[in-house]
Amino acid sequence: MPKRIDRDSHAIESAVGVPDGGDARPTTTVAAEGVDRYTAALYTSEQHGVSAEFAAAVQDLERSLERPIWLLVQSAPGKFQEIDEALVSEFLTWKPRLPQRQPIVLLIDSLGGSARCAYQLARLVRRRCGGFSAFVPRQAKSAATLLALGADEIVLGKDAEVGPLDAQVWDPDREDVLSALDEVQALEQLHAFALEALDRSMLFMLQRAGKKVETLLPAMLRFVTDMMAPLLEKIDAVHYTQTLRALKVAEEYALRLLQPQYAEEVARQIARHLVVSYPEHEFVISAEEASTFGLKTRETSADQDRIVDRMLPYLSELTAVGPLVRVKE
Repeated sequence: MPKRIDRDSHAIESAVGVPDGGDARPTTTVAAEGVDRYTAALYTSEQHGVSAEFAAAVQDLERSLERPIWLLVQSAPGKFQEIDEALVSEFLTWKPRLPQRQPIVLLIDSLGGSARCAYQLARLVRRRCGGFSAFVPRQAKSAATLLALGADEIVLGKDAEVGPLDAQVWDPDREDVLSALDEVQALEQLHAFALEALDRSMLFMLQRAGKKVETLLPAMLRFVTDMMAPLLEKIDAVHYTQTLRALKVAEEYALRLLQPQYAEEVARQIARHLVVSYPEHEFVISAEEASTFGLKTRETSADQDRIVDRMLPYLSELTAVGPLVRVKE
């Protein structure tokens, strides 16, 4: 008998839980005759839908949070594996199914994608639903962090993380994706080195030559300029400006998403910190780290921690987008 997806259901009606002490390893779900199965309404990477155990965990979390959950789990290769235009387009198609003026929970497990698309998605959900909570059981990195900044509340699992917002750009010389911050900070380091070299050279000559600063300064400036010129001449001014703009894009999107929840100056400080303050794009920003620069998050309750633990084994191999719906055989 052909299967049919019950798209009128935005919540899981029933699912099989994992017994205490049971095996919580991911398995491919093949439903027995007459047994309800579940899939994510917009897309699921698994042929037979999500596992019964994962569905049960989402159901329990939905009860705990007392809000409908929409999944944004992006781990499996293929369709919707990142936040991009195709994902935004799919959400726009499903916009009538988003609860109107009823805040939802967006369960995010994603390595990111396009900052512009993350901003568009956050605004879409916020306008339609009147707000949303970002629930991060494991990771919301890069553009997924930006998406979470648009939430009324960010809820982090006990081992969950968000990440920096330094834009990633393609370097044709290295044939690799690099952080835009690398080039900007390289020039800042050259500037700092030039000033330090001038200070040290002046101090050395003042002690050795015993002449006035006005006499020594022109010669020391020429010395430092000649030393730095070969390095600075290699910088492509146009490319450097493009890199600065890429960083500014993420910062401005973050500022706009944060402002409903924070005063403008605080929002600007948080956005700037996320863009420029971390040494690598993969840096772990936990709830504790977030609190050091003013980003408000809420940690999961003990009951929610147990639910997250049931979800974790399935997240690394799953792409699931949208609310879970029942598949009728």
